[in-house]
Amino acid sequence: MECIICDRKHENNILYENDRIIIMLAVEPSVSGHMQIFSKEHYTIMEQAPDDVLNYMISSANKISMILFELLKVHGTNMIINNGVPAGQKIPHFCVDILPRRTDDNLKLDWALKQAAPEALESIQRIINEGMNLRDLEVIEEKRVEPARTETRNMDTKKPDPDDDGQDEPVREKKTNYYHQLFERIP
Repeated sequence: MECIICDRKHENNILYENDRIIIMLAVEPSVSGHMQIFSKEHYTIMEQAPDDVLNYMISSANKISMILFELLKVHGTNMIINNGVPAGQKIPHFCVDILPRRTDDNLKLDWALKQAAPEALESIQRIINEGMNLRDLEVIEEKRVEPARTETRNMDTKKPDPDDDGQDEPVREKKTNYYHQLFERIP
């Protein structure tokens, strides 16, 4: 199967990657700073991706959002998953889009809401209840994750301190790739 992400057709857009994800500037950006997170392994749609990949991608999207708030001074972000062609998915490789937003950016993502008829709602509820036994769904217990500590590394030689309490001081180290420094917050 041909995939522009797996075939690295837009390699110049890549800002960061590791063994699980690729973070890149959007191939067709909606706004300046529009970023996309792709799973490293090819999954066409979200339902194909394992839970650990989904969790990692969403956690990474949250970190990207924080970076955009900090660096671009944006007022908000949209995180969008277009799951399938009818939902607007243009690249057949599952991804999360992160759009930096400003109050005056004039990007419209709203749609007209329609009130469903009560009979239609009852019908849909009946179909879902008959097809799905909610007691059979696996409940995933959320684990509390401690925030990552940001450490800087100092390559200078440290002189022994007689008042040292045994805890190492943070060490400052130069990073060779600016984007890797930004995205080091990604787990």
